[in-house]
Amino acid sequence: MGLQDAFNKATKDWDAKKDSANQSDLIPAGTYQVVLDKTDHPVYDSGWDCLRFSMQVIKGKYASRKEQLRISLATKTKASKAMPDFVVSRNIRIISKVAAMVGLTVTPELFPDNETDAYEKLVDAFKPYEGKTLEMTITVTPNKKDPDNPYRNYDFGPGIKVEEPAAKEEPVADKEPEPTVDDDDLPF
Repeated sequence: MGLQDAFNKATKDWDAKKDSANQSDLIPAGTYQVVLDKTDHPVYDSGWDCLRFSMQVIKGKYASRKEQLRISLATKTKASKAMPDFVVSRNIRIISKVAAMVGLTVTPELFPDNETDAYEKLVDAFKPYEGKTLEMTITVTPNKKDPDNPYRNYDFGPGIKVEEPAAKEEPVADKEPEPTVDDDDLPF
């Protein structure tokens, strides 16, 4: 894409006098066919780490766009308070749902008490399933503390089934018989 195309795309439906220059380029709420592009365990400069799923849209208007899900298994907050049970449970259910949709069976052994060990075990478990398709539904809900950054919620369903084409067989009865050539039919 050239700069003029990039300019046209960046300024389409955007008013420089009214709109923020930092507009998000997020995939809007909706349901998408995606592929589990990558699973990894990033550790950020702040020390925060997570399990990260990279989902790439494979069909429709947003094909080739990626959505990053960062899932924490922390059982303590930054203030060293206990993380609410519903947060930890929801995150484990998201991991389990993605696993089920790509064909991975999740077991308790993938969730040792050490958070970092759990991320590493999960990354290893998901590696063979990268490239599998699934359906991802994104919903957006308001964030009372930061209205400019609403919460993005995810749910998953089975992906598209890729069927192998059946071998094409030629009908036997429709074939014309091979012509037979005798020595008498040859011109020499």
